[in-house]
Amino acid sequence: MKRAADAKEARTATTPQQELLTWYRKVGRDLPWRKTRDPYRVLVSEVMLQQTQVDRVIPYYLRFMELFPDERALAAASTDSIHRAWKGLGYPSRVERLRAACQVVLERGGVWPDTPEGLRELPGIGPYTAGSVSVFAFARVVPVVDTNVARVYARRDGLPLPIDRAGVWSHVATQVDPHDPIAYTNALMDLGATVCTARIAHCDRCPWSHRCVSRGNALVHAQTANPLKVEAKKVAYGVEVTDRKKPRRHIVLALIHHDGRYLVAKRKQDQHLGGFWELPGGKREKGEDDRTAIAREVLEELGAEVRSARALMSFHHEFDDRYLTFHVYRCHLFDPSVVKPLTSDALKWVTPEEFVALDFPLANAPIQDRMRRYHRLG
Repeated sequence: MKRAADAKEARTATTPQQELLTWYRKVGRDLPWRKTRDPYRVLVSEVMLQQTQVDRVIPYYLRFMELFPDERALAAASTDSIHRAWKGLGYPSRVERLRAACQVVLERGGVWPDTPEGLRELPGIGPYTAGSVSVFAFARVVPVVDTNVARVYARRDGLPLPIDRAGVWSHVATQVDPHDPIAYTNALMDLGATVCTARIAHCDRCPWSHRCVSRGNALVHAQTANPLKVEAKKVAYGVEVTDRKKPRRHIVLALIHHDGRYLVAKRKQDQHLGGFWELPGGKREKGEDDRTAIAREVLEELGAEVRSARALMSFHHEFDDRYLTFHVYRCHLFDPSVVKPLTSDALKWVTPEEFVALDFPLANAPIQDRMRRYHRLG
């Protein structure tokens, strides 16, 4: 009965915008940043949500607001304090750009720009974030396009594939509800995140199912799962795992970066492969995830605290009796000056050119290959 009533209500709505807003009023997500029009708080939420799931962001957002309740508090905060508040969210450069944007706003008199064009003049703010702040803080009738939004319109309206980025922004601009752009944009994002998802299109729950040209079309749904994703050619490093019965050991390695250089450690002479250079790290223990293991290894080997760890590459190396699977993370430390060779003969900060010329164990050769590609060293 409820579904029939909902369907009847959808038919009586006269526009797609009204249909979506009717649906949103019933099932829209209750998120803390949707309760504010403060441009600073909206911006913090949008920056946190970049490449991070909503459920993970909520506790970070609430804690961050307690520590830095406004742009003045964040602009005056130390680098160490903002990174400690951000730790665990990943992509730590985001919080530095966020602070820089606040500093610029204060230098200009403390007034936030209210248009996408004005917001894009601030450090680290691109088209998506500028549009989001314009809508959610100032109710500007402007498009906001993320993967969820692009997916919804690609499926509903049969946009040509592959998706033209400029074209989808123009298309979304024609669809925004002029009377309630905040609710409409939130509704679009919820629709893509909870109903018209990348993995499954729940057409029976969609307020636009009667309008959707790809309803029930599994092929189109698969083709539009991540419509804004740019396909990049993947390079395989190491060897393939061909013997599934052979034991596998997981090794985490920290590619620690600071001021244009990387930290390497020299293995003790009395160890296996003594005298070779390597990255800090070691075996991932039972019950640990990669980042927990890296934090422990760096503390044990260097006496330092990891500020951030971002996955760089994984590869396998085969021995007669086992495989080693290496997980390499690009890391930054809270204080690089404190590092000490607690488990090695020496530590050294090296340039990319020096890094690829060092004597590494054969099993680590893919790391140097990856660095040659990354830094275009031939």
